[in-house]
Formats: sequence, C-alpha cells, structure tokens
Amino acid sequence: MGLMLGCCLFFAGMNACFRAAMQDGLPVPLVPFARGVFTTLVMLPWMLRLGLPALATRRPGAHLARCATGSASFLLSMFALLWLPLADAVAILHAKPLWALPLAFLLLGEKVGWDRAIAAAMGFAGVLVVVGPGISLDSASTAGTLAALAGSACGAGVLVAVKNLSSTEPPARVVAWYAICSVLIWGPVSAFVWQTPSPRALLFLVAGSAFAMMGDFLASWAARRSPVGLLAPIEYVQIPAAAMIGLLAFGEAPGWGLFWGTLIMVGATLYLAQRSQRRIPG
Repeated sequence: MGLMLGCCLFFAGMNACFRAAMQDGLPVPLVPFARGVFTTLVMLPWMLRLGLPALATRRPGAHLARCATGSASFLLSMFALLWLPLADAVAILHAKPLWALPLAFLLLGEKVGWDRAIAAAMGFAGVLVVVGPGISLDSASTAGTLAALAGSACGAGVLVAVKNLSSTEPPARVVAWYAICSVLIWGPVSAFVWQTPSPRALLFLVAGSAFAMMGDFLASWAARRSPVGLLAPIEYVQIPAAAMIGLLAFGEAPGWGLFWGTLIMVGATLYLAQRSQRRIPG
C-alpha cells in the first residue's frame, strides 16, 4: 500500500507536467510517445546488459493487453486533463474501481468480499462528491468528462493486466515492454502531427516522463504484493494531490466538495487497510 501511495504521488506530478506541456502547444500524441522514448532510453543499459533474455517472455498476449489498455487509458487521460480542471479530471478518472473490482473477480479469480466492495463503492461516492456540480456543460467539458470516464474504464483494465503479469513477469520487463510499445504505437502518429516543442514544454515533458516511469515501477511492485481490489481505492490520493497542484500551479481553487469527498475516500482506504492487516497471518 505504501508503494501504491508513492505511485499515486508520482502520477499526480506527471499529470500536472503533461498538462502544462499540452497547454504550451504540444500535440497530445507527442506526450505518450515522449514518455515511451524516455523510459526506453533510461532502461536501455539494463536491456543491453542482459540482452534479449531481459525481454523474453512466454506471455506476449498478456503484455499486448497491458500495452493496449495502457495506451488507450493514457491518451484518454491526456484529453481529460487538457479539457477539464485538473482536480475534476483526476476525480472522474478515478471511477476505475467500479470496473477494477468486477474485472479482478472475473479475469483473475480474486476473492472480493462484500466489505471491500462496499468500501470501494463508498470511495467512488467520495469521487462524486468531489466532482459535484462544478463541471460546466460546454462542449470541451462534456468531451473531457466522456474522455475521463472512458479513460477510467481502460485504467481498470491496466490494473488487472499488471496484476495478471505480476505473477510471472518482473516489474522491469513489464515497464520495458510498455515503453517499447508506446514508441511503436505513437511514433508514426507523432510524426504526422509533429510540432517542435518550446523549451518550457520540453522541460515539462521530460519531468512528466520521469514521474511516469517511477510511477510505473511502483505500480508493478505494489501489484506483486497486494490484490487489485485493495490497491484501486488507494489511487484516490491523487485527487487531493491534484487539487493542491491545481491551486498552486494553475490557479484552480477547489470547493468544499473536495474536502468532504476526500474524507470519504480516506475513510474507505483506512478501512481497507485495516481489513487487509487482519487477513495477514501472524
């Protein structure tokens, strides 16, 4: 759970950096492409040292599923961050526990007790309180809301795919395959819409990519140690973190809904942590 908390904080920083880069005129497809290139370059010494065995896997289908869901989730998330206030976008994206729990049950065979299901549902209710009536009904906000909802569904698929891979694949291999796939998928698209980034956009792009890589590693390490149903509600921590960043960096003042919604989410997370400790023998 501590690893997942660290992952959430890194992803909150990633969202803010990528949003700033896109607001500075960077085309959206360049963001996942740059993230893939950055991660591939950082991991290149590891891949060269170990050679092909570092990437060798008997589960290419599982890696492809993780890459597909991750690519879709990431792109949709970027559109949501661009079209909505930061905290609103992050809050809606965290509807993913609604999909993560049933997917974990259906695809991974995890046992999801009623207590954890209810706690996760309460956490999602907190997300709704955070969002409240603050989202306007203009075309950009509507498109951003739809992108965030679709991104959250794909994000739940990412959680399940990473958990599925964690039983046999080391975190470095999972991250490396996703980075390579991102380059292959978004490289041609980025070439088509290429626009040389400004120094400011480039700085935010590099910082966001570094945060993203650290978040990916922490998510993989966390998935090896805890069930998906337990990890998913912890991601709500990104909402108050995003609200704080939105206030300080973008001048977006949060409302009281953020405070009460966060209390509900924290309460649900603490209950899940307590129940998890009771299940650990000794």
